[in-house]
Amino acid sequence: MVGNKPIRIISSKPFKAVAYFKEVLKYRELVLVFSGQEIKAMYAQTFFGIFWAIMRPLLTLGIFTIIFRFFLHVPTQAPYYLFAFAGLIAWNFFSQIAMTASAAIIQKQQLIHKMYFPKLILPLSKVVLAAIEMGISLLLFFIFLLVEQLPVSISVFTLPVFIALNIICGLAIAIWMNALNIRFRDLNQIIPSVIGIAIWVTPVFYPTTIIPKGYDFFVYINPMAGIIKGYRFALLGEAFPEWQYWISISVSVFIATAGIFYLSRVEDKIVDFA
Repeated sequence: MVGNKPIRIISSKPFKAVAYFKEVLKYRELVLVFSGQEIKAMYAQTFFGIFWAIMRPLLTLGIFTIIFRFFLHVPTQAPYYLFAFAGLIAWNFFSQIAMTASAAIIQKQQLIHKMYFPKLILPLSKVVLAAIEMGISLLLFFIFLLVEQLPVSISVFTLPVFIALNIICGLAIAIWMNALNIRFRDLNQIIPSVIGIAIWVTPVFYPTTIIPKGYDFFVYINPMAGIIKGYRFALLGEAFPEWQYWISISVSVFIATAGIFYLSRVEDKIVDFA
């Protein structure tokens, strides 16, 4: 003790998994604190404020609807804009987590010199912000269903499962990037380019049925392809993702779990490099 203040002793000994998650739960209020700061920083100085969370996906949806529906005439079971919007909701959620959470620790490097908390808190706070925007998009989607007078399928109750997998897939990238960015800062510059290319090889705006049979493998190894198909199953009642998709989804779950384990081992050393 220094005076009446307890001293937090940080050991280089790695946390046990259960103990680490207990530590994260102990500091869970910081997730809301940091995410609240992010919301204010993102929208406070803009003219439209939170309405950008509505306009951004609608603008993107409008552009790709013109390209794929009216020019390329891509066939879909549901109205094309609903088909595309279901995929876009999943992709935007993933990409926002992957891009914003990947630099979460670096952005707070001054703070982590001053106080202790589990560093996993920082990428999790980015997930909250992304989840708010995803929730707004989902609300818009259900409004569009009402406008089209389409019923909500009972499969909608599976949506939380695919949302959870969506988060895990984004964190699989973000957690490893946070752990590695501390020493290799250039890695953070790669993510936006990779995400920008990946959207074209992921069935966000087109169905997997237009992909030639010989190239199915490239779809199955993409975990977001299966998750997007899961969103369409939950929101539009389309076919459930085939078993091949679950292999890559399981791999992304393993990568995220391994990333949390690695971060828990090196986070005490982060202060030395930040």
